[in-house]
Order: sequence, then C-alpha cells, then structure tokens
Amino acid sequence: MSTLAGLLAGAWARASGWLAAVGAALALLLAAYVTGRRDGRTHSEAETMQRALRARETRDEVDRAVDRAGDPAGELRRDWRRP
Repeated sequence: MSTLAGLLAGAWARASGWLAAVGAALALLLAAYVTGRRDGRTHSEAETMQRALRARETRDEVDRAVDRAGDPAGELRRDWRRP
C-alpha cells in the first residue's frame, strides 16, 4: 500500500507542474474570450447608436422639408379662382 502511495505522490509531483501550466493557459484563454465578447458587444452597441443617429437625422431632415413645403391645401385655396 505504501508503494502505491509513493507512486501516486511521485506522479502527482510531476503532473502538478503540468496541471498548473494547463490551468494558467486555460485562464488566459478564458480571459481573452471574455474580453473579446465585451469588446464585440461594445462595438455592436456603438454601431447600433450610429444607425439610430443616422435614422434620426434622416427623419429630422424629412420633417424640416415638410415644414418648409407649406400647406398644399392652403395654396390651392389661395390660388383658386372661379372661371
């Protein structure tokens, strides 16, 4: 039994260094993944805000053009003459 314990202890001593290295590599990969997702979400939100701004500018431009156009019914009433 003590021989088995000795073998397990020796194997653990060798493997613990490798396990620590693998754990550190996995932690780095996880950190890079989470950072990439956060950056992607930030980029996506910025693009959405830019699209909303362009849509708002277009809508405002159309509203200003309609306001400048005047009242078509009023123009017809003003220019109407009996033949």
